[in-house]
Amino acid sequence: MIRGNSMQFGSFKSILFILLFSISSFSQNLEDQIYNAIDIFVANPNSTTLNELNQKEFVFSKSVATTDEKLALVILYCNKGSFEMKTNLQQKAIDSYEKAWLLFSNNHLSNYDIIEFCLKPLGTLYTKTGNFTLAENIIKKYIFMAEKDNNQPNIISGYINLSIVYKTIGNHKTAIDLLQKVAKNQNASSLQKKRIQEELAVNTMGLQNLNSQEKITFKEFGTNAIQELKNKAWIALQNNNPDVALTYFEKAKTQFLKEKNIDARTLAKLYTEEASIYISLNDLQKAKNSFTKAYATLLPFNKIHTHLDTNILYSENTFLIIFDGLAYLEEDAQKKLKWYDLSFYVSDLIRDQLISQEAEIRHQIENRKRTEKCIDILWNAYQDKKEFRFLEQAFQYAEKTKNTVLKDRNHQKTLVEQFPNNPDLQLQNELVNKQELLINEYIRLQITQENQARLISLNNELATLSIQLKNLNRKINTTFKNKTETTTLQDLQKKLNEDQAQLLYYFWGKEKAYSFYSNNGEVIWKKITFKQNQETTLKKFIASFEEANTINSNVASFTTTAHSLYDILGLEQIEPQKNLVIIPDGLLHFVAFDALVTQKTNSKTYTTIPFLVYQNKIAYQSNATFYSKNVVSHKNNSIVGFFPVFKNTNAYLEYSIEESKVLEQNNATLFLNEAANRENFKKYCHQYGIIHLSTHGTSGSFSTPATLVFYDDVMLVNELYGLHDCHPDLVVLSACETGIGKLQKGEGAISIARAFQYAGAKNVLFSLWKINDFSTSEIMRHFYSNYNKQHSFFESNYASKLSYLEDEAISNAKKSPYYWSAFVYYGAIDSSETTYIYYYVLGFLLLIVLFLSYGRIARFLKRKEI
Repeated sequence: MIRGNSMQFGSFKSILFILLFSISSFSQNLEDQIYNAIDIFVANPNSTTLNELNQKEFVFSKSVATTDEKLALVILYCNKGSFEMKTNLQQKAIDSYEKAWLLFSNNHLSNYDIIEFCLKPLGTLYTKTGNFTLAENIIKKYIFMAEKDNNQPNIISGYINLSIVYKTIGNHKTAIDLLQKVAKNQNASSLQKKRIQEELAVNTMGLQNLNSQEKITFKEFGTNAIQELKNKAWIALQNNNPDVALTYFEKAKTQFLKEKNIDARTLAKLYTEEASIYISLNDLQKAKNSFTKAYATLLPFNKIHTHLDTNILYSENTFLIIFDGLAYLEEDAQKKLKWYDLSFYVSDLIRDQLISQEAEIRHQIENRKRTEKCIDILWNAYQDKKEFRFLEQAFQYAEKTKNTVLKDRNHQKTLVEQFPNNPDLQLQNELVNKQELLINEYIRLQITQENQARLISLNNELATLSIQLKNLNRKINTTFKNKTETTTLQDLQKKLNEDQAQLLYYFWGKEKAYSFYSNNGEVIWKKITFKQNQETTLKKFIASFEEANTINSNVASFTTTAHSLYDILGLEQIEPQKNLVIIPDGLLHFVAFDALVTQKTNSKTYTTIPFLVYQNKIAYQSNATFYSKNVVSHKNNSIVGFFPVFKNTNAYLEYSIEESKVLEQNNATLFLNEAANRENFKKYCHQYGIIHLSTHGTSGSFSTPATLVFYDDVMLVNELYGLHDCHPDLVVLSACETGIGKLQKGEGAISIARAFQYAGAKNVLFSLWKINDFSTSEIMRHFYSNYNKQHSFFESNYASKLSYLEDEAISNAKKSPYYWSAFVYYGAIDSSETTYIYYYVLGFLLLIVLFLSYGRIARFLKRKEI
């Protein structure tokens, strides 16, 4: 029996009449109740009947047992979702469609067009709300289903909708490839052909705009009249003809408003497009009116509010365009910030629905741009009034959009530690790890182009798991409301005092950068403008480490560059001989600050060049929150080392054996040669406090992730993300480029080192370029020799570099910064055990003195009494 969606196909009464003779009386009664509830709602859909349907649905969901009852409930969910989608209750619509899909899929139901009435609108909603990973998963899912059934209309619709996802995230090339592929399908309906041509036109314009500085040229694709007029309007804007653009746009708007059943989101986007044209015409009041209309259009049930109330906002991308636009039009600085804060609020609502790193990272790119604008506003206010509150607020904006994905995962793990018996937190951790492992398997299969059937199966698993995880996240966020952790400058100063340290914190924007320098209770805020020569200096310094001979071939040029960058980055203000914490951003993630030069010099002898390493001990951190929370207590000093060596291959690491001997002296458990395989690493890594990996690493590329190489196989970053119960005190990555990866705004490099941070490593020591085998073994020898004495990661990293530079057996050429400055330590400033003992002894002696003093005072008082 085939059932349609009652919102589209009317009453179920005739079908129910037939069913009366074929089902039991109990099932008949419950199924009949469900369909009657649907009929009542469909006859008069409004907020009141929706509320009544929700109450009935809650009862039904607790009682359904048979296949027919469950199918009836699926249809109820789809009808409810259809109404919620049309009335801008987008999150509720998503919930309804997700319930329908999970119930349908988990119970292997059939005889219902689940693609048409559930998966298509669900994919559309995911796209509209910015959840592009889920949109991609669900659309691919129903494409696979349609291909299995050879359902050509749904296959074509799937490709069109998938192209819209890629178009929305700016991947116009992939969108065009999909559209051109499906355009050849002779089964496409006239309406589908029309959609294909419209999307081809929009994507072609988008691609031209991305790849060329030339003005966009219009190309006919047989689009509809409205789209053609809008295209001509945008081309006129590109050609600096806003008056012509407005003429075309008003014609398109007039035709558009004549259409029936215009959904609110499409209408709101029309108003935002209109506002952009008025901005080009410098008619700011009309632009503001258009943005205001767009906002009112998006309110559920057309509620008109005289003031902005965050309680009525929901996860909708168009709100971001509106609020950012109103911020742009506002002249008052504080009002500008309030508009941007509304954008951040909606952005957080959207982020709460995202369940993959890729989606979250992509989402925060726009937040970073918004953050830069807010900091610019506060910088100008600070220059005018010199009030500390502007500085503090700017710092909070910078920290809010730094490493949001890493911070979210760290927060999840912290909650599990605080509430180990909470089943929701345990399940969340399990699902996150499982998701990463499924993604890892999916990527590996895509790379090898093997087992297409498993790819389809994986997509289905990911789609189902993603929905389950998203709903669980929402429940946990409601239970544990204090999700966002904030670190104030006062908190930082307290931690810095404990560490006897100073802090240099960077925010790297598109057009300028800012630094916050904190020391001895004082905070200095500076702006770094991007002059052409300054940006060139930064890139030149980073490029110096790409080849071993670059620095040696022209030492004078390198020291000049290194000192210039030292000045540009504001390091002249730091206090010498005091611990320095650096929180980098943007390209600064790839800078070895140890190798910066503090003074001009003509020396070519590396031991006499004034490198920063001689002046300050440096620890790095990803963000201020991690730094303030990373408190070293008792360490697990057990060490495990993995040394594949790769003997008799082109990848042979000759000095890795010497490196292993150093660990052996520290009673480490070693896995050498064949034993240093992927499975042994996964099996034993969680049992030790220090994990040492002496191997090869790759930074990945635009299309492939970073990898760590074991004797038998490689491990992608995604598999590292999914490591279960792996939270060592330190991970030492004695391998090439383990800190290098695709640079993502706000999140940093998507590297092997970051993967270990995500998995739970408290501190990480890693490399920034292709390291030399010999010098690495020497650096590691000195590191562990010092650690054996002091038991301090921070001190040992610093001492290893000085010991290397002071080694007279090493030639001057091999003392180039290329050989010793590659390793950076992201972690706590941990005091050595000798320091702890010193304090214990001092405290014990103090107690003895107090005790003896107390005795003398007591005897003195007693004599006085006599």
